Amino acid sequence: MAYLDQTEIRKILKEFRERTNIMCSSLFTSDGFVITIDQAPFKEDEDYYDSLCAICSSIFSLASQGISTLRDDVNIKHISIKAVDKTEIDGFEIILENISEDILLGVMFMSSLNLGVVLFELNNTIQKLSKYFIRVEQDESMGIVNAS
Repeated sequence: MAYLDQTEIRKILKEFRERTNIMCSSLFTSDGFVITIDQAPFKEDEDYYDSLCAICSSIFSLASQGISTLRDDVNIKHISIKAVDKTEIDGFEIILENISEDILLGVMFMSSLNLGVVLFELNNTIQKLSKYFIRVEQDESMGIVNAS
């Protein structure tokens, strides 16, 4: 990822969180390597988010392998997980989105948030990020490296 600009990526994720009140979002590779994390003030340490990214990448990988047994020519773009307690009042959701061939975005938020707003803003955020990562992948495939 030759052009990876942590500041710009974090700004995009922070603006997404501020518009939606999600708990956190994380950008990571398909093998679970954390690129960046944006979180609301939360008392978890960085290892918590590293573990969460590893779990999310594993979920995405397992789902992709399962889908490929049904059809080789399709790719997963979105996985949604909803977790609730026994009363189904105090729950949260995790959405995993495929940004590019090797980059995933994980978003965690309380179920009480307006899902339509979260999905609308998530789509806008993905468009901003995907343009950036598509350019990087194209440059890397041509052997262009920006050593900045």
